Amino acid sequence: MIYPKETTQGLTYMEMILMIAISAAIAAMGIVGLSQLQAVFKLRSAGDEIRSRLQLGRELAIANKDQVSYSITLTSGVVTLRSNSGEISRFQTPGGITYSPNVFTWNFTPSTGMLTGCTLPCQLSLTSGGNTELVIFNENGIVN
Repeated sequence: MIYPKETTQGLTYMEMILMIAISAAIAAMGIVGLSQLQAVFKLRSAGDEIRSRLQLGRELAIANKDQVSYSITLTSGVVTLRSNSGEISRFQTPGGITYSPNVFTWNFTPSTGMLTGCTLPCQLSLTSGGNTELVIFNENGIVN
């Protein structure tokens, strides 16, 4: 008996180009989504860093036995926690983030840790690429 000769078929040139084009389109969508996600994480990270400095300033003011004064400032994208004896902590915020208010100096009240220099609750709004992160210092001293 004679069997027909088996032929192996591969991909044609057009099928291969089509597969490469589809793969490239899917990869491009992933890169765009990843860059948007990265911008959100950068904004949240900056908010968390500022929250931690506010919390540290509050804790230092509450634990203060020597009546040292503490303050937190934002100037030109740099958040600085200071005491009257010098700088305690500094955070350079990433580029591309805008702030409202864009400049402030808030002071911590000794023993209570409350902020002065703003209307409680003190609020800082960080914005980047259409996303917004709020840092709120409540009257009870909780930082959100």
